[in-house]
Amino acid sequence: MLGGVALLLAVIPILNMLGVLVGLVGIVLGVVALLRRGRAKVTAIIGVPLSVVALALSVLLVATYAAPFTGWVEAIRDAGGSTYIVGPEPLVFEPDSSVPADGGLGLSPEDPAPLGSTVQYDTDPRDSMHQGWEVSLGTPNLDATAEVEAAYPFSDLEPGEQYASVPVTFTNLGSLRATPAVQMTFEYVTPGLQVVEKPWINMPDTIEAIGGLEPGESGTGNVIIPIPSTDADHGLWSVRFYLNSQPVYFGTPSAG
Repeated sequence: MLGGVALLLAVIPILNMLGVLVGLVGIVLGVVALLRRGRAKVTAIIGVPLSVVALALSVLLVATYAAPFTGWVEAIRDAGGSTYIVGPEPLVFEPDSSVPADGGLGLSPEDPAPLGSTVQYDTDPRDSMHQGWEVSLGTPNLDATAEVEAAYPFSDLEPGEQYASVPVTFTNLGSLRATPAVQMTFEYVTPGLQVVEKPWINMPDTIEAIGGLEPGESGTGNVIIPIPSTDADHGLWSVRFYLNSQPVYFGTPSAG
């Protein structure tokens, strides 16, 4: 009977919205059956109260389940986005410094942070599931073509390109195991501000080979990007936490 079906649906999240509809149909059909003459009414007598209870329970549980979701949506709207979608603002530390740099160092191609600097991205540490990374770039090898092509059979360099690599050290600042190659985005920026995205190159000693890191664990791997051969030594490297966060640029002050 519809009342029993509605009662079953009432306790299942999402499906309880269908329970509201089934409960209403059960009430209508039950009342119609009670008003008709010459028909057995036992099923209707049982079904109408069940449908009423199921309808009330469905409405109550829909409201109960919807409240946390509504609060979450409102929190994202009030904050201007989720920290899991829009990355937090980075903190940049110059080499051998424990104090964040002033003046927007590293936040634009015109003012890159020196290689060897450290950048920290961290979502709200008060969140039990917060995510974050400490990242430091070392000295790049601007012509790693021979090494990459020897170890990576799927090389597809275009004419006028060469592979460049830079060693990157990561420390997981979050509270969950995370994979830097998935959460961090790296790019090479030419002197003309052309942005070259890092492809997925899984070979020994790359960041793809690091895999997941536990909270507090560190790892080092190379970022490999095919770059234009012209003025290769005047380009910059950039890193960001997820796609929509503020990038931090690394290089020499004369670059860019």
